Amino acid sequence: MKIIGLVLAVLKFVNLLLNAIGHEKAKADGRNEVIAETALNIARKVSSKKAIQEKVDAMSDEELDLGLRDLEPK
Repeated sequence: MKIIGLVLAVLKFVNLLLNAIGHEKAKADGRNEVIAETALNIARKVSSKKAIQEKVDAMSDEELDLGLRDLEPK
């Protein structure tokens, strides 16, 4: 009977360790997912910024002045 209790205690301990490792891996996976999403959002913003910068650079001074004038509060 003591051996069964000892084996059961060891199995419970191993189960506890495996659950803890699984939770840590899930946390790490979640962090990695958040990092990937953030990096993707930054890449999108940089891409948008580059496209806008190219359009602004292609504008004449008059077009730029007109565009900026439209942004001023009235």
